[in-house]
Amino acid sequence: MSDFRKPRSLFFPLLLIAAGVLIFLVNVGRIEGTLWDNLLKYWPTILIIGGLDGLYKRDGWVGPLVLLGFGVVILLGNIGVIEHNGFTLLLRLWPLLLVAIGLDIAFGARKTLWSTLLRIGLGLALVGGILWMAMVSPVSANIRSIPFEQSLDKATSSSLSMSVTVGEINLSGGAAANQLIAGTAGVAREIDLDVNYRRPSAGESSLDLKGNATSYFPISAGSYPWNLRVNSNIPVAVTLEQAVGIQTLDLESTRVENFNSELAVGTIMVTLPENGDFTGKIECAVGQVIIRIPKGSNVIIQTDTAVVPVSIPQTYHRSGDTIEYLAGSGNKIVLDLNIAVGNLVIEEY
Repeated sequence: MSDFRKPRSLFFPLLLIAAGVLIFLVNVGRIEGTLWDNLLKYWPTILIIGGLDGLYKRDGWVGPLVLLGFGVVILLGNIGVIEHNGFTLLLRLWPLLLVAIGLDIAFGARKTLWSTLLRIGLGLALVGGILWMAMVSPVSANIRSIPFEQSLDKATSSSLSMSVTVGEINLSGGAAANQLIAGTAGVAREIDLDVNYRRPSAGESSLDLKGNATSYFPISAGSYPWNLRVNSNIPVAVTLEQAVGIQTLDLESTRVENFNSELAVGTIMVTLPENGDFTGKIECAVGQVIIRIPKGSNVIIQTDTAVVPVSIPQTYHRSGDTIEYLAGSGNKIVLDLNIAVGNLVIEEY
C-alpha cells in the first residue's frame, strides 16, 4: 500500500501573503483609496485562495471550482476588467457545474501527484473557459421578440412600470413624437407579454408591462432582451422590478424625472437626464450599480451598503453614508441606493 498523506493547507499562508502585499501597496500609495475601500474591492481573493487550496489538497472538484470561478469573475467585475458584474456572468454558466461533478467522479479516487497536477490544470482551464464563454460566446435561449408600441394618446406626462423575472432591459429616449413607448420585448415562447394601459386622466397616462412571469432557472440572464424607446418630450416616471438580469438605461435625452429599480441579482447602469431635477431609488441585493451623472449637477446620494466598494469622482465628498457635490446653480439630483453585495460606481459625463 502507498503511504499517502494529504497535503497541508496553504490557505492561511497565502491569505497572509495577499493581505501583506495589499496593505503594503496601499501604504506606499501604489493603490488609490483607503485600506477599507480596497478590502471591499479585493475581498474575492479569499474565494480564489480557498479554491486553489482545495484543489491542492485534493478535496474534490465541485467545491474548489465553484469557489475559484466565483472569486475570479467577481474580482474582475469589481476592478472593472469585465463589463458586467461577476454574479450576472455566472448565471450564464451553471451547466459547467455538471462538468465539474463528472470530472470529480472520474478522478476523485486518484491520489497521485499527477492527479493533483491534473486537477489544478483542468481547474484553471475550466475557469478560463467560464470567462471566455461569459464574455465572448453568449448562449442563446428559446425566445421570441414581441414588437410593442403604445401611442402617446395626447398625454402630457406618464408613468412606466416593467416587471421582468429574467432578462436584459435596454431603455432609452427616441420614440416618435406620437408614441409613448416603442420597441421589442424578449420573452420565452410559451409566455405572452402582459400589457395594462390606462388612458390619460388629467393629462397623465400609465403603462404596466410584465413578461417571463414563470419560475425557471435561466441559461443566460442576457438571453431575454427588452429594447425600448420612451418619448423624450414629456415627463415620465419609470419603475423596474426584476429578479435576475441587466438594466442599461440611457436617460440622457429623456425627461424622466423619477426612477425606481428593484433588482435581486445583476447589473444596473443608468445615465441620468442631462437637464431637469431627478430623484431615484435603487435596491440591489447582489450586483454592480453604475450611475453616470451630468457634470454641473447638485448631487445628494444616500447609500446603504454592506460588502460594497464605492468609487466616486474626486470632486465629490463622502461622509458616512452620504455622498454630495454642490455645484450651485445646476439641476438637483437626489438618489437613494441600497446595495448588499457588489460594487457601486458614480461617474460624471
